[in-house]
Amino acid sequence: MRTTIDIPDSLMERVKKYKGNMTFRSLVISSLEKALATEAVDFVLRDGSVGEAGDGPVSSREINEQIDAQRDQRFSR
Repeated sequence: MRTTIDIPDSLMERVKKYKGNMTFRSLVISSLEKALATEAVDFVLRDGSVGEAGDGPVSSREINEQIDAQRDQRFSR
């Protein structure tokens, strides 16, 4: 299959200076095969929760109420 891709000039200059024994076509095919052979790794976010376990989810309204309450305390002194 034929396709057209836009390659940044700086990258194409590096490709032209590449000293390997590959054609541009072979380099692209090899690079794509290598990239696609690597399985994606799931990202796991560390648990940064606060409060007691089982408190349940907190709504954005509840969060904003707490922020407003703390802000009111600071400015009312």
